Amino acid sequence: MRRMNRFDVLRVGLCAGILAGAAFGATADNGPVTTTTVTGATGMIEQVNYNESGASVQSFLVGTNIVLSFPTTVCAGVASLGAPGNSVTYSGTSVTFGSGFQSVIVTSFTNNTTKATYTEPSPVKPSLYPATAGVISQLNYDPTGAIDGFLFTPTGSSTKLFVDISPHPGATLAALLKVGAAVTVAGIMEPAVACPPAGSVAQVDVDASSLTFGTTTINFGHGH
Repeated sequence: MRRMNRFDVLRVGLCAGILAGAAFGATADNGPVTTTTVTGATGMIEQVNYNESGASVQSFLVGTNIVLSFPTTVCAGVASLGAPGNSVTYSGTSVTFGSGFQSVIVTSFTNNTTKATYTEPSPVKPSLYPATAGVISQLNYDPTGAIDGFLFTPTGSSTKLFVDISPHPGATLAALLKVGAAVTVAGIMEPAVACPPAGSVAQVDVDASSLTFGTTTINFGHGH
C-alpha cells in the first residue's frame, strides 16, 4: 500500500521534471519559453494521446497545440475523463514553447459534455499512529511463508487496518503473533492509496514502531 503512494509522489516529480527538461531544451533550440498559470481555460478535445505501449490514454490534445496531462493517478483512467469532441474547462500550469505549442499539467478539469471531473489531490504525508490497543484478527504472509504483518482491529472499532512488521519478525515476536492476541500498536500511518482495488482491502497501513503484548514490548525503530 505504501508503494502506490510513493509512486504517486514520483509521478508528480516526473511531470515537473519533464516540463523543466522540455523547457530547457526549447530555450536552447527553439527560443524563449513562457510558464504561466492557466485558470478556467476552455477548449475541445481533438484527440487522445496514448502511452508508449499504446495500452492506455495518457493525455488530451485540445485544439491544435495544447496537450493536457494529469500529474496523479486517475482511478478510472484518463480515458474516463474525455473523448474527441468533448468540450472541457481546465486549470493548471502551462509551458508555452517557442513553437507556440503548450503543455499543461492539469490541477482541475471539467468535461462540460459528460460532466466528468478531476481535481489534483493535495499531498498527504504520513502521520503518527498513537499507541492503540486491540487484537490481531489475521496474520499476513509473504510469498516465502514468513509473517510480514497482520490485520489489526482496534478496541471498540470494527474497522481493520494493516500493520506492517517487515522485515521478518524475530523469534520473540514470532511466538507472540497469534490470531486473537491482544496487542497495542504504535507507529507511522501511511496515507491511503489513491485508487484501492475492489474487494476486501485494508484502507489504512501502519508501519509499526512498537508492539506491546502484555508486559513485553517489541521496538522496531523507524524506516523498517
